[in-house]
Amino acid sequence: MQHTSAMQAETKQPNSSRKSLAPLFTALLILAMVIWGGSWVSAKVVAGRLSPEVLSFWRFFLSFLSFIPLLLCLRTPLVLTKNEFGHCFMAAVFMAAYMFSFFKGLQRGYAGAGGVLVTSMIPLMTLLLSLIILKRKLRRRDISGLILGLCGASIILKLWAVDYALLLRSGNIFFLVCPVLWGMVTISSQRAGSTLSPFLFSFAAYGIASVLYLPLALREVGDVLHQDAVFWWNLFFLAVVSGSFATTVYFIAAEKLGSYRTSSFVFLVPSSAMLLSWLFLAETPDAGTIIGGTIAVSAVYVINKPAPS
Repeated sequence: MQHTSAMQAETKQPNSSRKSLAPLFTALLILAMVIWGGSWVSAKVVAGRLSPEVLSFWRFFLSFLSFIPLLLCLRTPLVLTKNEFGHCFMAAVFMAAYMFSFFKGLQRGYAGAGGVLVTSMIPLMTLLLSLIILKRKLRRRDISGLILGLCGASIILKLWAVDYALLLRSGNIFFLVCPVLWGMVTISSQRAGSTLSPFLFSFAAYGIASVLYLPLALREVGDVLHQDAVFWWNLFFLAVVSGSFATTVYFIAAEKLGSYRTSSFVFLVPSSAMLLSWLFLAETPDAGTIIGGTIAVSAVYVINKPAPS
């Protein structure tokens, strides 16, 4: 979702300006990627408290509210054309399905393994969808990256050691669905990126997703009022710290440093998720998760590596 506007701005930013801003945005991006990794830990904490529908509604609604001050500061007109609204609506539908699968997977699975699998597979699935929907030209290193990514995901899930009936009943199946859904969010964003601010796109998509979830969560939506401070802190972290702050840092850094350099920092998310899950949830990553995650991250690097000039 972030790459479209960044790619447009990449050719406009002077090299001297990029060099002067690099240390600041390097530090901010490292912080943002650690936050994204930590969001898996926070989501695991809240996943068992309420239903996925209620959690998803509050996650989207609080993120929607948190974008209001930013849009006011940027003086962004809150106006969408019919075409832009269509892209936002489609993104909201896929985002809503993604969040449901996200929480269902966390209720049954492990945050660390899920963080490795989903964050590693999203770029790979987005590439596949781009080849099909956007008719992107396939490069040789795309094929190599896809093979590496599939190998890494297979190792993480230990596909050779479980039967498919068990896989369908476990939380892993929800983690497999997540990259497909987020890939469709990315495609919708790319189609809207030529005319729509990424901040306004996120604001509109979060708002629409909140409306979509409200009927499903209405009967239990007030249950959050009975939750403790630990729940609220983790929900705030998911919606505002991760959903708004870290994503905004990524948007700005992509504009200032260029999309290729910025996207490379996403490689830190799987390791952050595993490390923070180990520290806060006592989920010790096994050798298969570490090896598979490393292979999957290598696949993302192969695909995103800039062509030699």
